[in-house]
Amino acid sequence: MNVVVMLLRKLALFALAMSVLTFSSCMQHHPKGSEKLQGVQDEQFERLVAEARASNDEHLLPVIDSLEAAGELSSARADFLRGISYEQAEHTLVAEQYYAKLYENQDPEGEGWDLYLEVATRLASTRMIMSDQKGALEVATEAYDRAEKAGELTDRQRVGLLWSIAACQGQLCMEEAEQTSLQVYEMLENQVGGADIEGLLAWTYVMFQIELIQQDYAAAEEYLDKAADLLDQLPQPKDSLMLRQYTGEVAMGRVRLLDSLGQEEEAYAFYRQSLPLLLTPESMSEAADYLLGNEKFSEAADMYDKIDKILPSDNRESVMNLDNIAGNIIPRLQANLGAGRKDAVVALARRIAEHFIPAVEEERENDAAELAIVFDTKGKELRIAEQEAKLSKQRLWGAVIGFGLILLFLILFTIHRQRAARRLADMKAAKERIESELRVARDIQMSMVPSRFPERDGLDLYAEMTPAKEVGGDLYDFFVQGDKLYFCVGDVSGKGVPASLFMSQAVRLFRTFAGEGVMPADIACRMNAALSENNEQCMFVTMFMGLLSLDTGHLDYCNCGHNPPILDAQFLAMQHINPPLGLWENEVYVGETIDDIRGRQLLVYTDGLNEAENGKQEILGNDRLLELMAGMQSLSARQVIEGLCEAVAQYRAGADPNDDLTLMCLKLTK
Repeated sequence: MNVVVMLLRKLALFALAMSVLTFSSCMQHHPKGSEKLQGVQDEQFERLVAEARASNDEHLLPVIDSLEAAGELSSARADFLRGISYEQAEHTLVAEQYYAKLYENQDPEGEGWDLYLEVATRLASTRMIMSDQKGALEVATEAYDRAEKAGELTDRQRVGLLWSIAACQGQLCMEEAEQTSLQVYEMLENQVGGADIEGLLAWTYVMFQIELIQQDYAAAEEYLDKAADLLDQLPQPKDSLMLRQYTGEVAMGRVRLLDSLGQEEEAYAFYRQSLPLLLTPESMSEAADYLLGNEKFSEAADMYDKIDKILPSDNRESVMNLDNIAGNIIPRLQANLGAGRKDAVVALARRIAEHFIPAVEEERENDAAELAIVFDTKGKELRIAEQEAKLSKQRLWGAVIGFGLILLFLILFTIHRQRAARRLADMKAAKERIESELRVARDIQMSMVPSRFPERDGLDLYAEMTPAKEVGGDLYDFFVQGDKLYFCVGDVSGKGVPASLFMSQAVRLFRTFAGEGVMPADIACRMNAALSENNEQCMFVTMFMGLLSLDTGHLDYCNCGHNPPILDAQFLAMQHINPPLGLWENEVYVGETIDDIRGRQLLVYTDGLNEAENGKQEILGNDRLLELMAGMQSLSARQVIEGLCEAVAQYRAGADPNDDLTLMCLKLTK
């Protein structure tokens, strides 16, 4: 997918996000004119809307048709649901037809302004994706003016429509684009309850891309600087996916800007400096495109391979359509061809030769099917009536056949009842055997982490690990070597037996390398090399490891993609972003230091603490965690751990644990 298409999708999706948030909340109340509807309650309609948004096929269409034919759905709501269903299935042309028909004929005073405004926003967004900026601008502008005049616009709806208007104006190089963009920015900045930092960041970065495409480099640099400032204000944990994604995108934005200005050496130097920040497939894809465009073929080929390693297996083996071939396989072929990697070139060329003709045929079939759907919608009502007539004739036969099937079922049930009882007994015995083996595995795993804590003057250390299942993937370890204390806390990807096996390997490697007396960053490099070798399952472990001088309080540490520890009821600020262990070979890990932590309380934990969920699937959160720690400053390490475990149990209120929980607290007296 090229940069322009990706940009249009980002613009359209943000406008939709603003509309969806408002529409979902407003549907809890009756819209104006709802008394004209019959049958389906607003709650049921809202459920159908949510289900249509969540699916990627057209399985709801027969239900929608039947409800409309029975008079339980108005034609407006039925067409709205059809549009969403086709949009989610990526039949954009069909979705646009339904939204256009609904927009032209809908009475906002009858069906409600919220439905009218979301239809307008969705129609504008589909037209933007179809590169019809003029048509999108006409709809967004008309809907905005009409709702503004009627006093029916909420702040989010206003932002969503203005976003679409500004984006279209920018794509059409209209003078009004700058003023509308400024209006969107000010609205996001001055929202009730505080500025929408995430929305501001998304807006400024997209505007940077528009200005870059239009070669207005001064404006592009201004937007990119704003995005960098907003990135520092983003209220996200340091290791959150959103923060990592925006960090990588902003870094690659700077590289693209320097490269567009002809500063090729500066661009490449900044790219090399930003490599540790590229942790998501999106930012790594931008990096690969940049390297390929600058004929750095070997690095581009390596980056494409690195992307493959972190993508889920279902993404790597996705259907080979024309978009996949053009946007993924061809660039990889170019990179490997330029790098002179003959084996990779031959393998990629074979994949293209094997899949190109079927991909072309599939594209033709999809286009034909989509057009057929468009033309078929006009006769849908007639087909529904014919189907109802056939169903009435089939009911009698259905009753006869149903009686026969019931009789047959009773006979078969009697015959197989004894067999089912025997199978149930066998399954129960097998289950008891598995549970017994898992209890043994849990005992073995728990024996791998230390349960006796150092009895040394001035050192207060305590830790506890509670797996969510019989066995888990969390770990901790520590040992005293002379006047030095080595310690670590880690969290393996996944759960269950595979995670426990990976956990045992990580513990063994930490003890081995730490026992040699090296620094935490060196331990991380060596552990990563060992764990990433032959790691076909792409498992990884986040880990915080430290080396504490018991005499001076000096702490050397290395954080490998793990939650930031808490020092004196405040999150420890990380200067370096290291990736988890086990993903990529030859990664260089950077350590950090604190001169003296004597008299200070340090808590290292896994995300089973701050992401503990209650019965409503609400997480404990970082704010509550800091509040808890603020009230435990005077407690011993063991009292802190026991207090946190009790707080988590009270917050869950009987709900099953959603993740392993591991805690380590230490304090060195002055």
